[in-house]
Amino acid sequence: MRKFFFVLFALLTISVLCLEVTAQTKRRPPLPDWVFEKPQRSNSTFYYHREKGVGETEQEARNAAYTQAFMQVALKLGIPLNTEDISEAVAKGTNVRMLSQRFTIPMNVVCYCSRPNEQTGGWNYWILCQIPEIGYADNARFDDFNECFKFEKHEEFQKKEQAQAEQRKREEKRLINNSNARALAASTFIPGMGQMLKKQGGTGAAFLISELAVFGGGTACYFLGQEQSKIMKDISTSYEDYKKAKDKKNIYDITMYTAFGIGAAIHIANMVHAWYVKDKNLPVDVTFAPAVLPINKLSQPSYAYGASVQIKF
Repeated sequence: MRKFFFVLFALLTISVLCLEVTAQTKRRPPLPDWVFEKPQRSNSTFYYHREKGVGETEQEARNAAYTQAFMQVALKLGIPLNTEDISEAVAKGTNVRMLSQRFTIPMNVVCYCSRPNEQTGGWNYWILCQIPEIGYADNARFDDFNECFKFEKHEEFQKKEQAQAEQRKREEKRLINNSNARALAASTFIPGMGQMLKKQGGTGAAFLISELAVFGGGTACYFLGQEQSKIMKDISTSYEDYKKAKDKKNIYDITMYTAFGIGAAIHIANMVHAWYVKDKNLPVDVTFAPAVLPINKLSQPSYAYGASVQIKF
C-alpha cells in the first residue's frame, strides 16, 4: 500500500513539474516601453522612428520591419528608392550600417524585439531607429538609448486594460441586474411581460396564454360550482338531483383548486424565468426629426419636433 501511494505521489510531482516547465516555455516576456511610447530626444538633429514588421517567420518579420523603416526614412528625406531593391538587400542579411551607406540613409537602430503572433501563428518584429532631421543627414547627433528593456509602460498598459475590463464587467452586471429587476416587476403584475421586455416574445406569450387559460378554467369551475350550490340550497330539489349537484360541485371544486394551484406554480415559474432569461438586447430606435409647419403664406412658419419609436421583435 505504501508503494502505491509513493508511486502516486511521484507521478503527481512529475506531472506538476511538467506543467510548470510547459508554462514557463509558453510564458513570454512583456514588450518594452518604447513599443508603446517612443522616447524623448535630447536635441533637434534627429527623431525616433518605430516600425513593426509581420511575417510567417521571425526573419521575415525582421526583414519587413527594416524594409518599411528604410522606405519611411527615404520618403522623409526625399531620397528616391526602390522597395524591391531594399527588400532584396535586407533579405541578404546586410547589416544596417552597410545598408545606410549603400542607400545614403543615415539610420541608427537602437532597439529591437520580436514576439510570436498568437492570432496568426507568425511573428511580430519591432525596431526603434534614430533618424536625422532634414538638413542634418551628415551631422546628426544621435543619443545613446539604454532603456530598451524597461517594462513600466507594459505594466501600466496591462493595469489599464484590466481596469477597463473590470469596469465593463461592473457596467454589464449593473445593466443585467436592472433589466432583471424590471422584468421581474413586469411579470409579477402581467404574466409574460418581463420576457417580452427582454425581447423573448414567444416565451412571454406562452406564459401569458397559459396563465389566462388555467386561471380562466379555474374561474369557470368556481361559477359552475356556485350554480350547483344554488341547486343544493333549493328546497324544491329532489334527493337525486341534490346528490348529482353535490357530486358535480365536488368535481368543480377539485378542478378549481387544481387549476389555481397550477396557475400559481406557473406564475412563480414565470417570475423566476423573467429574472434569469437572457435579454436579446434588440435595438429600440428612437429618432427626433425637426419639421417646419407653414400655417399660411403670410404668417411665420411654425417649428416642431417629431419623435418616432421603433421596437424590433
